[in-house]
Amino acid sequence: MSSFTFKQFHINQQHCSMKVGTDGILLGAWADTNHCKNILDMGSGTGLLALMLAQRSTSDCQIHAVELDPAAAQQAQENITLSPWKSRINLVQGDVQHFLSDTKETFDLIVANPPYFEQGVECKNEERELARYTTQSHLDWLTWAAERLSEKGKISFVLPYEAAKTLEKLTALCCVKQTEVITKIGKSPQRMLITFSKQSQKLVHEQIVIYDEKNRYTKEFTELTKDFYLKF
Repeated sequence: MSSFTFKQFHINQQHCSMKVGTDGILLGAWADTNHCKNILDMGSGTGLLALMLAQRSTSDCQIHAVELDPAAAQQAQENITLSPWKSRINLVQGDVQHFLSDTKETFDLIVANPPYFEQGVECKNEERELARYTTQSHLDWLTWAAERLSEKGKISFVLPYEAAKTLEKLTALCCVKQTEVITKIGKSPQRMLITFSKQSQKLVHEQIVIYDEKNRYTKEFTELTKDFYLKF
């Protein structure tokens, strides 16, 4: 699909290597925006997460979105400009690590739907390969984010299930929330929504199932995403 329409905004994506997907929508609907005045979207792609978080946060919350690929960054900027929140979202075309090294800002929430897969099947173009494959580790991304996290801030990623469990073991940050994502009832979790903090808290562990046994969206998935999907 070259475009995707949500209840309050529209995404054009014909120039973006990685399109709108369920993982990003789940993260954008799930991440905790309470008490956030400054949010960072690492690897913004189409601008989806930045726009979802703008919709869910208060009018005085500023969102910064960083995207490496020039074509994707240009399209994300177009999507942001056409949205109701263009004055609250600042898009930067560049490398996430360099942005975090250079900025003086701290962030109350940092989100990422980072590259998932180890190098494998060759992609059709370099841009898609950059978006799809992990050139740095997830621990690198988490470590960079932690450097600019406010004292009570949170970092939320969506990752393959095993990658999330591995990341939890590697970091010194506190894992404060995990939501296992199960595509269809009866299957094993394939993804995890995971949140880290500098401050120790009791871990909240949940599951969300997307489809029931009759391939209908479950009540919990519908409830989580109802402010975005036109079909709900």
